[in-house]
Amino acid sequence: MTTVPVIEAGTLALPGSPATGSTGLEEARAWLARELHDGAVQRLTVMSVEIERLRRRSGLGGELDPLQSGVRAALNDLRRLLYDLRDEPPVDTSFVAGVRDLLSELSRAAIVADLVVQGWPDELPFDMAANLRRICGEALANVRRHSGASRVTVTLQALAGSLALTVADDGRGLGRAEAGFGRRGMAERAREMRGHISVKSAPGRGTIVRCIVPHGGDR
Repeated sequence: MTTVPVIEAGTLALPGSPATGSTGLEEARAWLARELHDGAVQRLTVMSVEIERLRRRSGLGGELDPLQSGVRAALNDLRRLLYDLRDEPPVDTSFVAGVRDLLSELSRAAIVADLVVQGWPDELPFDMAANLRRICGEALANVRRHSGASRVTVTLQALAGSLALTVADDGRGLGRAEAGFGRRGMAERAREMRGHISVKSAPGRGTIVRCIVPHGGDR
């Protein structure tokens, strides 16, 4: 039976180790990170794979999407905790999967949703992934609520020293009253990442929202 570290009055006891003080705390953090990774994280990873397999075999994609989204969110939270425990910068490994989840919501609203991925990295800094996900979510929410579009395409593209996220729809385009809707929040998030947002739209010709942020050596 595994023994959980005990902390009392500034003294930390680790399983099999009498160490105390800062060294003991570091060892306890490393122990907890290993236990979480080899236990809960591994089980949730297997669960996510099994849910995806069930989706493909059963045709129950719409019914299983919320469950899979919840599992992915829990995995992301645990991975961030692991990085905190090891005092390492947290990274997000499920950004593309998260965008697919957002697009699945449009599919249920009878909007054809496509995802194009071109050289997108497997890992992103956690804060960058969170901001990009919010920008993508806001753009897709506007498509669903206001555009009258029948099709939307999200493109995730790695450029030289930067990343580009593009949301393009075939809707009615932005009117004057809609032109600023949600753009302030998206622009603020882009600026936090030292990037920028551009919006192109014309009546009857759809809307293109593009966010470009530095990534890699130029960041």
